Amino acid sequence: MLSISAQPHTQKPTCLDYKEMHSATISCLDFLDEDRCIITCSEDGSIRVRKVDTGKFVGDPWVDIGSGAIHAMAVSPDYSQVVTGSQDGRIRLWTVATGKMAGRWKQAHSLTILSVCWSPDGLHVASGSEDGTAIIWDTKQGDIMGRPIRTNHRHVYAVRYSPDGAMLLTSGYNNTITFWDVRKRVALSFVEACHLSQQVHCITWTSYDRIFLGCSNEIVQATANTQGKVARLGRSTGPICAIALSQDGLFLAAASLDNTISLWNPTTNKSIGRPLGHPNGLRCAALARNSRLLATSGVNRNVYIWDLQVSCQVTISPNAIIGALMFITCCM
Repeated sequence: MLSISAQPHTQKPTCLDYKEMHSATISCLDFLDEDRCIITCSEDGSIRVRKVDTGKFVGDPWVDIGSGAIHAMAVSPDYSQVVTGSQDGRIRLWTVATGKMAGRWKQAHSLTILSVCWSPDGLHVASGSEDGTAIIWDTKQGDIMGRPIRTNHRHVYAVRYSPDGAMLLTSGYNNTITFWDVRKRVALSFVEACHLSQQVHCITWTSYDRIFLGCSNEIVQATANTQGKVARLGRSTGPICAIALSQDGLFLAAASLDNTISLWNPTTNKSIGRPLGHPNGLRCAALARNSRLLATSGVNRNVYIWDLQVSCQVTISPNAIIGALMFITCCM
């Protein structure tokens, strides 16, 4: 079973860099370069890459003037490329090695793109928008594959591929999730994932065909067999804004707008330790590939790195201490 402990940071966290900061909320982030770097996207339209250990910037900002705020970002399965979705309804493809834009795809969404994800084989990207549509793209050509999917969501908050790439899952401005046949663009089933007054804000899909959902005030597990079975894991006092599964599948992190991050064992559906307390303005979270580091950020434009110290042992310590290892200051 999973045991999580941490080495608490005994000194005041160090401000590691003050220069060339984002000027607005950090909307999404992830790890790059075998967890040695953090990539952040901002509502000011810029993208930055920083070293995890020092907070120093790598290269210049990635910017495409006129894109508006960036609200969605996904790293390719081979970590060589990044796609972003922006306020102007367009997707942009970036090359990690150069920090340069490799493509600005045609404008197919009429409103802000809120979610993007790669297919498991890296050949396609799915996007979801405030306009209620989901679109599948050819990553080589930057063209739409087939016709846009007219979802049953007024706004599409999240899109995720199944582990085999055959299905796409969407959620949005209602309490349902929808399974789509990628090839035929038809709905396979609609699942009521939470109470009628709630919405499903974010999704992660495990390799074991189980789905974890972040809703308006709770975390939900659903099965991927389209039978509509759900299990409510835990409640929150604010909407779940980000949900991430460790690469080894051993634990789940759920970030809430109430400025807490809860950790879960997805095998037992039990919480691990106490929720982490985050400074005001939490908006995004990501787990490192090594399953040890957690990165969080948001309105205050600081990037916080949490050391989770994962090890495989016989028991789970209910009193495990999880502390902030460092934070990277991106603003004055």
